Amino acid sequence: MVLLLAAGVAGVACGGGGSNTQNAEFRLMNAIPGETSLTVTINSLAFMSAVTYGTVSNYNFVTFGTNTLEITGPDLISGGTTTLFDNSVFLSQSTTYTALADNYPQNIGVTLYVDDNSAPAAGKFNLRIINSAPGLGKVDAYVVTPGASLTGVEPTVPGLAFQAASTYLSKPIGTYEVIFTLAGQKMPYIDSGPVAFAAGQVRTFVGLNGMTGGYTDAVLMDLN
Repeated sequence: MVLLLAAGVAGVACGGGGSNTQNAEFRLMNAIPGETSLTVTINSLAFMSAVTYGTVSNYNFVTFGTNTLEITGPDLISGGTTTLFDNSVFLSQSTTYTALADNYPQNIGVTLYVDDNSAPAAGKFNLRIINSAPGLGKVDAYVVTPGASLTGVEPTVPGLAFQAASTYLSKPIGTYEVIFTLAGQKMPYIDSGPVAFAAGQVRTFVGLNGMTGGYTDAVLMDLN
């Protein structure tokens, strides 16, 4: 499930802490090219800092319900900080979220993804794929043996739109290559190179615009 939020009014709620049976679990990824470091507060309480581009914070517990999410970053003109996002976000009880902050088409926004960090089947890992590269638009995603040709190969996840996420793919353990092409084409625009996956792991692969052009990617460690 994906929930899109735009910058706007703030909400109310109490701060986090406690067990996952009582609260939501939340982390934030910096997917805003040009923003080198993000600081996050929830309900005016410090939550995470120094989230650099292409990285994700640790999971933290937050009281379920409506919370005020504020994201700030460096102000290059004043040398201080500037508020990039200030909005209310509803988090369900006993639910785990990954939030991606991005700036497409113009305003800073946050996309919430509901995570499933349940244990994979024996001898397998689970992989989710997110398209957070606005420069590519809709993509075909391939999960293949490293070095394999894409000729004649059907996409693992066809037609993945910007800000969309795949379902969790259950795959045998091993080394794979994740490739993004434009939908219906075969030329790679994002290529992870060989990535090793072990039994019991849950991972999220995110395709991103590059900081200074081109494209890049990140593999998020969700479980184990």
